[in-house]
Amino acid sequence: MRLLRIPLLSISVVLAVLGAACGEDPEPAPTTAAPTTAAPTTAAPTTMAPTTEPAVEEPSVFRVAYLAPGPIDDPWYTSMLDSLSRLAEESPYGLDISHEWFENIAYADGERVVRDLASSGEYEMILAGSTYSDAVSAVMEEYPDVAFVYAGSGNEPLGGNAFWIDTFIHEPAYLTGVVAGLMTETGKIGIVANFPFPNVNAPVNGYIAGARSVNPDVEWDVTFIESWWDPATAKEAAAAQIAAGADVLYAVVFGVFEAAEEAGVYGVGDLADVEALAPGVVLTSTVAKWDQAIAEVIDAWWAHHADGVQMDAPMERIMFLMPEGGGDIAPLNEALVPADVRDKVLEVRDQILSGELVVELNDAPAE
Repeated sequence: MRLLRIPLLSISVVLAVLGAACGEDPEPAPTTAAPTTAAPTTAAPTTMAPTTEPAVEEPSVFRVAYLAPGPIDDPWYTSMLDSLSRLAEESPYGLDISHEWFENIAYADGERVVRDLASSGEYEMILAGSTYSDAVSAVMEEYPDVAFVYAGSGNEPLGGNAFWIDTFIHEPAYLTGVVAGLMTETGKIGIVANFPFPNVNAPVNGYIAGARSVNPDVEWDVTFIESWWDPATAKEAAAAQIAAGADVLYAVVFGVFEAAEEAGVYGVGDLADVEALAPGVVLTSTVAKWDQAIAEVIDAWWAHHADGVQMDAPMERIMFLMPEGGGDIAPLNEALVPADVRDKVLEVRDQILSGELVVELNDAPAE
């Protein structure tokens, strides 16, 4: 309750005013007041307003702007959108989670786009799905209440309100390799990938290791097309591998399944369940799950806005492996994969999840 304090005029001032009004000269006020004895007060003590801060209103919405340097159809990007959709269903803290994506954002335009999105005030998180750490570094301090996230190898840790998340799906890829090693008829498998980056090398090596675990004599061929998105070149590379004898191809990039369909051979997908793209070809896929990494960022953002805790991102990437929920193998295509192969794959999957089998993380270029 706010108390109104009304100043009281001294009697001498009142008399002076009245005297002036009557046309008389006022007597000069004494320079020293005579001492008086104050009467004891009986007034009730004043009730002071509470000094505690009002409770912070808990956030109710969490809007995400998602940036991709290529087409959103690329499984790397769709796997993140899939994770956002699952988190929206879970609704942590009761948040209404939504996302909007922006594709084909060149790295040179990253800082401008990130700043425009942050300054709009429309997003609680800006998720940059690739090597945008430089862009985030230039903007993050201007918007301390926004959670900035960037993903994949080639980035740098920034701390504060900037979070580096990552995924390595070598364990699910190992399982797809088990499928390939058991189903190849020529004894040769293939891999068509984009660049020999760590996030690419790890599943490629996992795929080869899985195939060799059940078929020690298997041979393989790896082709990097030196592009993140070039389905035509990927198709040509796949056709060349098929002509050389490969009959199960790991498709890290789009275009491989078209060549496989034309040749009547099999393929496995990368990062997301892509069986619907070529159900007569795709045996299974690796699946990247970013759910837990993004959930950690939401936790930090919530603590900042609901509890006043400063966001303090770790100075290292946030990532989870398959036993921790960071990835899995997609359902096996029952129309193509025999029951005995499915049983073997599920057996090895259980061994990975239990920790009985540890798949080496090898992110060196495959040979």
